[in-house]
Formats: sequence, C-alpha cells, structure tokens
Amino acid sequence: MQSNRLKGRLMAQIGKFRQFVDSYCSELDEVRKRAMPKLSDIEFFELETGGKWYLDVLRGRRVVGVDGSQIMPLKEVGIPVGAVQVAKVFVVHGKGDHDVDYYSEFVPMEGNVDLKRFQMEAEVLMEEMDGRSWLFFDGSFIPTFSAELSEDLKKKYLNAMLTLVRKSEETRTPLIGYVDRSYAKDLARTLGFDVYDTFLLSEMKPMTYTAPLLSPRRDVGDICYAYMRITPSLPVRIEYPAWMKDEGLHHEVIRVVAAECMLGSTRGYPYILERAHARAVISNEERMYFMKVIGSRGVSFKWMSKVRKVG
Repeated sequence: MQSNRLKGRLMAQIGKFRQFVDSYCSELDEVRKRAMPKLSDIEFFELETGGKWYLDVLRGRRVVGVDGSQIMPLKEVGIPVGAVQVAKVFVVHGKGDHDVDYYSEFVPMEGNVDLKRFQMEAEVLMEEMDGRSWLFFDGSFIPTFSAELSEDLKKKYLNAMLTLVRKSEETRTPLIGYVDRSYAKDLARTLGFDVYDTFLLSEMKPMTYTAPLLSPRRDVGDICYAYMRITPSLPVRIEYPAWMKDEGLHHEVIRVVAAECMLGSTRGYPYILERAHARAVISNEERMYFMKVIGSRGVSFKWMSKVRKVG
C-alpha cells in the first residue's frame, strides 16, 4: 500500500494538505462528470414554491416525531448504569393541538445503551400507528453496523426495525425516515460508482426531488428511498416502507417532509423532529445530577467482577 506519510508537524504541511485536497476534489469532480449521463435516467420533480403552500399541505394533519438522548455507563468514574430518555411529540397542524410524552429507562453496564434507545424509539412510534398519523423517525431504516458489533446485537437492531416497518404496513400508517446527512451509496453503486449518492446529486436544483428508488437491502423489509434538495446544502435522503409507494404516496411523502422543513428554524430539517430533538436532550445539569446520585452508591467494580465470577 502506498503511503502518503509526511515528515514533520501537521501545521507545517498546510501547503501540501491544500494540494491533496485540490487533487482529491478534482478526482471526485471527474467521477461526477462520468456519472451525469447515467443520472439522466433518474426522474426528477419540482416542489411547490408559491405562497405558503406548506401550510395547506400540513393543515389538519397529525404528525408525530420521536428522538432520544442517552447517558453512557462510565466505569472509569464509578458509574455502572446508563440511561435513555425518549421524547415523543405530536402536532395537529392548524388546530393548535400538540403535546409531548417522555419515556425513560435505565441500562446496566452489561447492556447496550445505543440498542435500548433504538428499541425505545421504535416502540414509541408503533404506539402511534393509528392509520392516519404521519410518523417521523430521525435516521435511516437501514442500519449500518461497525465491525466490532456482535451478531446478537445486529440481530436485535434488525428485528426492532423490521417490526416497526411491518407494523406500518399492517396499520397503513405512513412512516418516514429522514436522513439529514446521508452516506449511503445505493444509487451510486447501481450506476457503477463507489461514492456517496449525495455527492453525485450535489448539482440537483433547489426545491427538487427524485423518483422513488428501491433499496437493495431486504433484511428490514422493502424500503424505498429518494433524495430531496430544498436548501443550498447537499440533498437529504427520505426513506419509507415500500407499501407507501405501491399506494401512490411518494409525492405526498415528499410534500409533507418539505412542508415540515419549511416550518423548521433552518428550513432544512423537519419541524416535528426539531421539536422532538429539543425535548429529548438530557441537559448537562441533569447528567451531572444523575452521575452524582449513581456515583454516591460507592460501587466497586472490582467487587462487581468478583460477584459475577462467584455467581
């Protein structure tokens, strides 16, 4: 393998670093140019732009968003327990009807806090599957795993997501995954390139979106995805269960997502998820109090390991 190692401190290499960046970006631009003819096979559509169209799209619609926050166990400082807090926010647009519910759970050190948060968010969303609400999930329905994650944990992640997607289909409740910064390569790989989809689509016009595409992954059911651009930033990725495409909901999905974004503070992130995120955050003061209370128990990890061995 060829090494790009340089001798000396990093800040002394700024000139060479700039050359590296310029060269790398030029290579990516060449990839995008080669991909452009193939992208012409993808159908693009324009979003509405006149007046306050987004208010008409959302008026009377019940929208639900969930997000979570967590505290990791810190064995180094004597905190053997983690915690998860999930906030569920619902709004009936145009009627002033809104509320938030909180859910919390403690996770022992041998548990997995990330998995518990994932499972709780899925469970809370399924409680809202009434066949009429529009549900928003902050992230992808297609999990990616690190090499260190055990097969057992991977299976639990996939089972939680598969259950969520199937419940959406059974109840005919619209379910949307919003990926603000997507690193997926599904579209690029179908065109023969190994770069991020959003990079290939970085020349999309503002207020446009793609036709629905089917994810090659099947371990969480059939998932459709599309890309939408409503700000100068890179396009965002929208995902939803394939049954929604089959019922002709693709354009309505995009309109609802775009309308929610127009209500958000940045106009690039759905209002309902923005509110759920703000509600779910565990403040620094809450974290410090949590650690103080748990840490005051004086748990000895040496003692805990011995108890486990005896047991």
